[in-house]
Amino acid sequence: MDHFAYSWLAIQCKIIGECHCALLLMVKPDSQILSPIAQWPADIKDPPVHLLTVAQSALQTRQNVITQNIPDTNDPSLAHDYLAVPIVINTKIAGVVVLKIDRRRIHSTQEIFSLLEQGLVWLELGGMERRIEFSKEFYATVVKLAATCLEQPSYREALIALISEINKHFLCERVAIGIIKHKHAEIIAFSNSTKFDKRANLMRCIADAMDEAVDQDTMIIYPVPDQQHYQVTLAHAELASKYGTGSIYTLPLSNQDEIVAVITLERQASNPFDPESVRLIEQTMALLCPYLQLKQTEESPLICKIYQWLNKKFKNIFSMQQFGLKIASLLIVLLVFATSVIDGEFKVHADAVLEGKVQRVITAPMEGYVLTAYARAGDTVTQGMILATMDDADLKLQSVKLTSEQQQTAREYREALSNRNLAKISVLSAKLEQIEAQQQLVQEQLQRTNIVAPFDGIIIEGDLSQLLGAPVERGKSLFKIAPLDGYRIILKINERLISHVVEGQSGTLSLSGIPEKLFPLTVQKITTISKVENGENIFRAEASLQNPSELLRPGMSGVGKIKAGSKALLWIWTHDLVDWLSLWLWSWWP
Repeated sequence: MDHFAYSWLAIQCKIIGECHCALLLMVKPDSQILSPIAQWPADIKDPPVHLLTVAQSALQTRQNVITQNIPDTNDPSLAHDYLAVPIVINTKIAGVVVLKIDRRRIHSTQEIFSLLEQGLVWLELGGMERRIEFSKEFYATVVKLAATCLEQPSYREALIALISEINKHFLCERVAIGIIKHKHAEIIAFSNSTKFDKRANLMRCIADAMDEAVDQDTMIIYPVPDQQHYQVTLAHAELASKYGTGSIYTLPLSNQDEIVAVITLERQASNPFDPESVRLIEQTMALLCPYLQLKQTEESPLICKIYQWLNKKFKNIFSMQQFGLKIASLLIVLLVFATSVIDGEFKVHADAVLEGKVQRVITAPMEGYVLTAYARAGDTVTQGMILATMDDADLKLQSVKLTSEQQQTAREYREALSNRNLAKISVLSAKLEQIEAQQQLVQEQLQRTNIVAPFDGIIIEGDLSQLLGAPVERGKSLFKIAPLDGYRIILKINERLISHVVEGQSGTLSLSGIPEKLFPLTVQKITTISKVENGENIFRAEASLQNPSELLRPGMSGVGKIKAGSKALLWIWTHDLVDWLSLWLWSWWP
């Protein structure tokens, strides 16, 4: 097992803090075969098969890969995630690092990928491409510095422990770490002192030296080596001359291509920083910087996390990355802004039914039987047209009977007159009047056996063709007729929209049978009583129809749109959802 690779892998697993096992695989030269060079823990015997599967997938796609929620072979009730990050050096795939982590992880997947990608930079510096062999002392130093930092429970304690260890190991006079705040370095940790005054002259000089390195985006070694004579080191020279340190090393620390912190180390002039120490410090800080940044973010107050997230998103908006997505987002913002200031005509939609303005019900004039039926629902009729007839056989027999009784009573009446029987004359006279009244009633009933249309119109209800010979009771509804020259519209308005409708508003009507033609309407009356239809609470509104067409028929249905004023387009499109959310939130609000 490669000692350097194992040390790097062990440190990465400790930083993530939730790994079960990990593999570092290298691609053999001139082939796509993966060969393991390090594993963690070192005593693992049979790495999970999923590690190799995910590694092959990352090798083929050249992208980060994650396989989630894989059951554990030993305990099916547990599940783990498998992550793989390809190692790309000079546009070539050099290897893959694969991890098995807890399903309930403390970091997000994106944060874990970010930590691994930052660590890969350190792996490159460590010689992954050239396979440089390092001494055991080198590995021990890196691991010791990293472990010292990782063992601390808080961000501040980790910084203090780290600079104390660096100060002791590299024989420094002073070590300071600063963060970038408002584009300037601010010292947050100082060796051999837990409390210090940031306004002190020494602190200001060190911060100026840090700013000097950040502005040039490079590390600065003072005195400047011959190969770095182009660097500006005025602040470093001032720090060395005023406070008695002859050798200064300042290193900007980056995370995700952004300088987030700076470390400054000071030695006596007799002990300058050699290349080996510079490289060791650089590699150690490259490894620990992502971890320190993540720990600082976790311990920050919620308001600071929100500010940092918004600041990052704001910066990303003006960068050239994901240009298409940003253009689409900009267009959406412009659309929302435009629709919030541009007004449109708000229309209330409602189901509509066409009814006749006047509806006449024709009932059975007497008890009897249906003899004939000449019309039914849907037929157009004219005034006086016979719609149906009732059986008049019983009435005719009753008329004959009454005629016979009338003749007999008339003879008796004449005999009484001839005999001058005044009492009998009076009785028979009354009886004749009674028979005449009954006869007149029968004649009127005979006339009413023909059921006729009272006016021109259309039959909208009634079909006696299926009731021939059936008995009907007096007053039973036989037909319902509506005229063709007057209509009214019944609008069924949802209760959520009824507040926007008032009498006198205009609108349009579109009928299902004539969708290509629109009819103007005017709201005439709104009922104050609601009822439930199709699971919705509705109110009925009556509207008059202007310029009715000959194609209209009572009972037609469609959709009516009532003009309810001018509103912002955004409000028109979203008011239903906003009203529903407002009511829902109010119902749950304590």
